[in-house]
Amino acid sequence: MTSEITAPIAGQRSAVQVLADLIGQHPELPAAFITVHEPWKGEPARLDLQLSAPTLFNPWRSVLDVDPARVVLHPSGRASWIEATTVREGIHIVISAHGILLTNDQLAAPRDTSEVSV
Repeated sequence: MTSEITAPIAGQRSAVQVLADLIGQHPELPAAFITVHEPWKGEPARLDLQLSAPTLFNPWRSVLDVDPARVVLHPSGRASWIEATTVREGIHIVISAHGILLTNDQLAAPRDTSEVSV
């Protein structure tokens, strides 16, 4: 018989509270696929917010006060996505949106995030 060591769910309370506060303060934000990760290697729980369309990304980025220059484009043809990270009340938050369609020319072109519109 093996025993598994797991962290108690109480370790995720702070991430859930940050999410609840965001919902309370900004109920108009678009819905997201939400994952609350358990604390890992001394880091607090992490919150991942995945948006179903790229057009839903900016409201979250704005509310979380993420500088547009810190948004990362992950070019991968039809599976391209954007992502940004921030910390709020000590909780690491990752927001992402998939479904960005790039042409072959766009994939091959040198660029920074200011040159890519969604």
